[in-house]
Amino acid sequence: MWFRCFKGKHNAEAYQSDLVKEGIKYVYELLKDKNCDLIYLGDRWFQNYKLMKYMEDLDVTYCIRIKSNLTFYIYDYGEIAGNTKDVKAREKEEQYFDRIRITRYNYLTKMAVSKLEGHKEAIYVLTNGKVEDGIKNYSYRFGSIEFVFKNQKTNGFYLEDTKMKNLQSFKTLFGVMCIALLWLTIIGVEYSINMEEKANNVKIRCYRDKNRKERRISLFNTGLLYFNLCFNSYQVPKIRCNFLLYAI
Repeated sequence: MWFRCFKGKHNAEAYQSDLVKEGIKYVYELLKDKNCDLIYLGDRWFQNYKLMKYMEDLDVTYCIRIKSNLTFYIYDYGEIAGNTKDVKAREKEEQYFDRIRITRYNYLTKMAVSKLEGHKEAIYVLTNGKVEDGIKNYSYRFGSIEFVFKNQKTNGFYLEDTKMKNLQSFKTLFGVMCIALLWLTIIGVEYSINMEEKANNVKIRCYRDKNRKERRISLFNTGLLYFNLCFNSYQVPKIRCNFLLYAI
């Protein structure tokens, strides 16, 4: 939906708050009239209270993972926690705090805490939405956003192997790749829904079992494999090209 490219590694311009606000506002304007719940997910360097306040003023939801050195006051406990590690995470049991104050900025928000069994590190998420949904909403980052990054690189397009040095050319390449990623995902969705019909021409093992409970390969990879098989086939089946994305 919105991206920017910068020259060099760790370019300071990429981390400016005003630039992040520009992206937030662009997506907000794009979707505000679509009758949907808009939720922004942020990694640990997004714990900038100005960004959280900006999203709160737009009346959208944020879910932001925080670092361990954040100091806050928990009203439920009536005590100051030096950092997130002072709130002992419990395995298999999420904890919710409806009212905390980030002491450095005097900013009120909510916090959800979770720790998966066997994981050393717990997850601490700040949100202005329903605190019970904080961990669930943030988890979509792993199931979708991180998979998009992976599909852009070693799981699909191998973007990191490009030798392109011209910034404008790279922007064009990246934009085309984003469109292709969406299109191949749509093809994967369409194939998964109409698998029995399409298997007459191209058969792909999308699932590990007949009940379709556990996917063998992702929707993107299903679409990529289907496209490659059709592209290299003399008997070319019909490929969906109308960019209509529907639920599976």
